[in-house]
Amino acid sequence: SSGINAEYGGVCDARDIDTVMTGGLGIRWSFIGPFQTAHLNAPGGIRDYANRYSDGIVRVSKEFGEPRAMAGDTLEKMAEYLEAEMPVEGLPATLQWRNDILKLLAVVKQSFPPKP
Repeated sequence: SSGINAEYGGVCDARDIDTVMTGGLGIRWSFIGPFQTAHLNAPGGIRDYANRYSDGIVRVSKEFGEPRAMAGDTLEKMAEYLEAEMPVEGLPATLQWRNDILKLLAVVKQSFPPKP
């Protein structure tokens, strides 16, 4: 539904959304989820990510309806799960692991035959 909202809102078109998903986030999400990705995208994990980016996410989200901040009990539940799954002190190693897999996937993707 976010893709449809982005299309209707004029943020991007269907081609842009497919490109983002097949060339960017979709590849990542095939082996780590969106919240694990966010946890890795700030040096201090999900709490640091929320502190850095939550206001911007809410600001952008207002374009698509009622925004929800990454805060309070919701953030605590996410952080509890993510910090157990990927401890903050181990994030540099996990980030390297993710990047190594992304490189391997990029090589594999280049070997795909062209679409008919």
